[in-house]
Amino acid sequence: MFSKSITILLVFWQVSILTFAQLSSSNLPIISITTEDEIPDADKTDGTMGIIYDTNGGINSINDPFNHYNGNIGIETRGNSTQGFDKKTYSLELRDAANEDLSVNLFGMGAEEDWILHAMVIDKSQVRIPMSFYLAQRMGQYASEWKYVELMINGDYRGIYILVEKIKRDDDRVDIAKLDADDLAGDSLTGGYILRMDWLDNPQGFESDYNSQGGNPMFYQWHYPKAENIKPQQANYIKDWMSTFEEALYSDDYENDQGVRYTDYIDVNSFTDFLLINEFSKNSDGYKLSSYVHKDKDSKGGKLVAGPIWDFDQTYGVSLVCSNNNPNGWTYLQNQDCWDLESMPMWWQNMMEDPLFQNRLKCRWTDFRQSFMHTDSVINWILEDTTYLSDALQRNFEKWDDFIGESIWIEPDPIPQSYEEEISTMITWITNRLNWMDANMPGDCAQDNLNTNALSAVAHSKIHPNPTKDFIHVECPKNSSILILDLHGKTLINTFSENEYAELSLSHLSPGAYFVTIENTQGRFTQKIILQ
Repeated sequence: MFSKSITILLVFWQVSILTFAQLSSSNLPIISITTEDEIPDADKTDGTMGIIYDTNGGINSINDPFNHYNGNIGIETRGNSTQGFDKKTYSLELRDAANEDLSVNLFGMGAEEDWILHAMVIDKSQVRIPMSFYLAQRMGQYASEWKYVELMINGDYRGIYILVEKIKRDDDRVDIAKLDADDLAGDSLTGGYILRMDWLDNPQGFESDYNSQGGNPMFYQWHYPKAENIKPQQANYIKDWMSTFEEALYSDDYENDQGVRYTDYIDVNSFTDFLLINEFSKNSDGYKLSSYVHKDKDSKGGKLVAGPIWDFDQTYGVSLVCSNNNPNGWTYLQNQDCWDLESMPMWWQNMMEDPLFQNRLKCRWTDFRQSFMHTDSVINWILEDTTYLSDALQRNFEKWDDFIGESIWIEPDPIPQSYEEEISTMITWITNRLNWMDANMPGDCAQDNLNTNALSAVAHSKIHPNPTKDFIHVECPKNSSILILDLHGKTLINTFSENEYAELSLSHLSPGAYFVTIENTQGRFTQKIILQ
């Protein structure tokens, strides 16, 4: 069904005439950074940054004025394994004239001072990380917003990057309560916290009462508050809370000594969704590196939420690590040539033996597969993205001409010899992976009894007429968000229904297919509609 689209993409590439690496203009925003000193891998050096961005979607010229941002920054390189590449990933800190932190809303992503310019260097497709963030967002979870850009540093063209939100506690990022130094008792002590599972190089955090898959005591690292800011009362609180949760999770009946089930401590959907995106991508770093959980204070729900997701460059068949190239098998088991198990929690093995968790997992998977994770929808996203990036991709791989056709990482043979082969290979892997997960997904959605009534209320939403010519009627639970999205996942209409009935005009949209998503705190319902 998608072979025609791939052929169109390949022809598009063959007739493109933009084969030079020097940047003069782009359909992507252009970021130009200037520094006096070499950019270090720690302790940011001073610099300036200008952004050229036509908000109407026009072409940006390197000679246009800096109209989106023009100011001071601090900049350093970042990453572990990727530090060895010439195409670096960078951490940015926006600063004012006095060199103090400056929060700025870049590309509508919410005001913040800390940003990342991600090189996506291991991923020759340049779409794996953005697609993973997009899928997590469509699942209803927070994932970092991003914007494709082309980057110049000190007059040197550096290629395609994504400017992406850094994982931080913030109203527009990980939206949990701010934990101040004097929040030492009562409800304010209960949140918010962000914990990280990552490399155990000089870690700062606390040991679990239970072992990792590597056999050592599992270690949870501070992310928010930072290690130097967290107070003893706060550290003791979250350590004790995690111990109580894990006592329930690791017990034979999934209950702790207080008779509380582990599912009462967690946002179950966030855990099923975290598993599904890591499994679909077969993320070789999944669960154990750059993995996060967070908890808000009790008055705001107080449950442990899995995510946000982060490290997704070794995904979708690109690597031999953890047999990522093999579209079969469960990654959470870490039994396919996996290592670095010292920071791999055993949560997922226990959850995947729990029928209640399996049933919810099955429901979520079935829902997603019928909408934005339908094979055609995923492939369409890739083709639209690579078409949008096509001119920039040619410049990127003219600059980094030793990437395509060469092994630059721990990649399976044969190495694709062109960008077109990279995309075709990834699409084949994705198709096989989705088919394998369909055939092996445990659980029975009909037996899902976690918040059954609330979920079924959302699931019984109705949208009509379909097809339609200019409007739709939506019948849904009160206090639900209603979103209209194009097939690429872009939100075109976002409204809120306080009642059980809403009428939405679609007269300003072009004919075609769209997704209608209805969401509230208990669940989500998605249906495709046709506008004639």
